[in-house]
Amino acid sequence: MKSIILAISVATTFMASAAPSVTINSVTQRWPWNNKVDITYTIGDGQDVASARYYRLAFTAVIGDTVTNIIDGVHDVGADTSTGTHTVTWTAPSGYRTDNFKVSASLYTATEPAGDDYMIVNLGSGEVTYEGLYATQDDSNTRYNTETYKSDYLVLRKVPAGGTYQTGYSAYSTYNAVQNWTTDRDYYIGIYPVTQAQYVKLGLGNPSHNKNSLYRPVEQVSWVDLRGDIDPTNEISAVSESDSGTFFQRLNYLTGNKLGFDLPTEVMSEIAERAGTTTAYYWGDTVSEDSTAADFYDRYFVCEENRENTTPVGSRLPNAWGIYDAIGYVCEWCLDDVSRVDLSSAPDPWTPACTENSTWRMLSCTSRLNLSWASNGNRISFRGYSDNRVKPSDSKDRTDHLGIGFRVSRIVK
Repeated sequence: MKSIILAISVATTFMASAAPSVTINSVTQRWPWNNKVDITYTIGDGQDVASARYYRLAFTAVIGDTVTNIIDGVHDVGADTSTGTHTVTWTAPSGYRTDNFKVSASLYTATEPAGDDYMIVNLGSGEVTYEGLYATQDDSNTRYNTETYKSDYLVLRKVPAGGTYQTGYSAYSTYNAVQNWTTDRDYYIGIYPVTQAQYVKLGLGNPSHNKNSLYRPVEQVSWVDLRGDIDPTNEISAVSESDSGTFFQRLNYLTGNKLGFDLPTEVMSEIAERAGTTTAYYWGDTVSEDSTAADFYDRYFVCEENRENTTPVGSRLPNAWGIYDAIGYVCEWCLDDVSRVDLSSAPDPWTPACTENSTWRMLSCTSRLNLSWASNGNRISFRGYSDNRVKPSDSKDRTDHLGIGFRVSRIVK
C-alpha cells in the first residue's frame, strides 16, 4: 500500500470551553490501486460521552486541482472523535490515487455521539448515518427502542473486527461444537428482526401470521422472498427501479447499491446473539436464574403468555450489545444451506455453506417452528432449517414458513 504523510490540518467550530484538535497522520490507498482509501487521524481532547460532549468530524479531500470531496464523518463514514488515533475507510471516486490527494479535517459540535457503533438506514430517503455509543449501552438501547426506529429506520449494531467470539456450547454439541472465531473485519447486524412495518415500507406486502401490530417481526417470509434464486455465495443482483425485486434488492437500491446488505451467515448470527458470552443463553446457563420461571420469561423470552404469538420487537431485555429478541422468538434465515453438519467446520465467519441445487437453508433457530416461541430447550446454539422455495408470487400455503423471519446484516470489506 502507498501512504502519503500529510501536514497537520485543523479547523474547528466548537464551544469555547473545549479545545479539541484533529491531525491527519496518513492517507493510504489500498494496493493494488483501488478506490478504498484509509485515512488515519489523531484527535486531541476529543469527544467525552460521559460528559455529553459530542463532536463530529468532516474531511475535505482535494483531488488534483479541481475536484473537492467533503467526506462527512456521520453520513459517508463513521468517524470516531474520541481522544486518540483512529482510521476510517473512504471510497474515493474511481480512478483517483492518493499521490494526487490532499486531505484536511474539521471538528464540529454535535448533538449525538460520533462513531460507527451503529449504522442507521432511513427507509424513506435511503440515507445512511452512523452514531457512536452513549455513556452506557442502556442509554443507547433507550434511544433506539422506539416505534420510529422499528418502522421508519433500520438500526444495525457493529460487531468489531479483532474480537474473539465463541459459537457452540459444550453441553449441546449435537447442534454445534464449540469454536472460537477471531474476526478480521467489522460487520453490522440488525438490533431487531425486521418488523412488518419495515418490510411494508419497502413496498412489499405483509405475509405475517400475526398482524395485530406492525411492530411485530415480519414472518412467513421465504428465503427467496428476501434475496431471490441466488446462490448463497453470490452477491445479490441490483435492480434499476425502487418498486421491483426482493427485499434485499429494494434495500440495496434504496441505499445506492453500495453497502451490500444481505442475510448473515450462521456464524455471524450466533456471534451477535451471544454478544461475547460462552454460556447456554446470553445471560447464563439456566432459564430461571434468580427469579421464578414466569418472571424470567417476561423479562427475556419474546412471547405472549400463551406462547402462540410474537410480541412487538424490543419488548424484552436485550443482550450485552443491545441486540434484542435473540432467543425465544422467530427463527431467522441465514445464508447457509444444510451441507455443513457442524457450524464449527466453517472456513471463516463470512463464507456460507453452499451445495449446488440445494433448496434447503439454515435458520438461526432459538424458537420452534410450531409457534412455541419460548421453548425451554432452545439455547442459542440450536439450529434449524427449512425449504426456501416459496416465492413471492406463489399461492402455496405460507404456513410452511410460519415463525420464520430475518435480520439485516452488512459485512464491511
